[in-house]
Amino acid sequence: MQKLKIGTLINDNDKLGVVTKVIEMGTLDVAIDIINWRANYEVHYVDGIVSILGCKTVERLIKENKIQIVFTPTTPLPPSSSSSEILRESMHLCEQSQEQTKKDGRNECAHQRRKKDQ
Repeated sequence: MQKLKIGTLINDNDKLGVVTKVIEMGTLDVAIDIINWRANYEVHYVDGIVSILGCKTVERLIKENKIQIVFTPTTPLPPSSSSSEILRESMHLCEQSQEQTKKDGRNECAHQRRKKDQ
């Protein structure tokens, strides 16, 4: 599986989240040996919860269809300390992508379909 990018929108058990940070293997400087030195994702969910998920765990949950990738940004997002800014920018990019897919005749973003269904 390809590594997720910052700004990737995910649907995790019907909760929308955005990858706000990719913590590469060995880059976190801590004095605790318990931490497994692997790549991790920091995910901010719309309900305010922030989670650190291991890349292998995310990969497994995607294969089990417990996490779905809603949108993958095609351009890198600028670094930001505000998760709400990243979420807002990701949603904006998804909406732009949706407009393009309508022109191309492809499906729209999953979170847009859920809004229409409600």
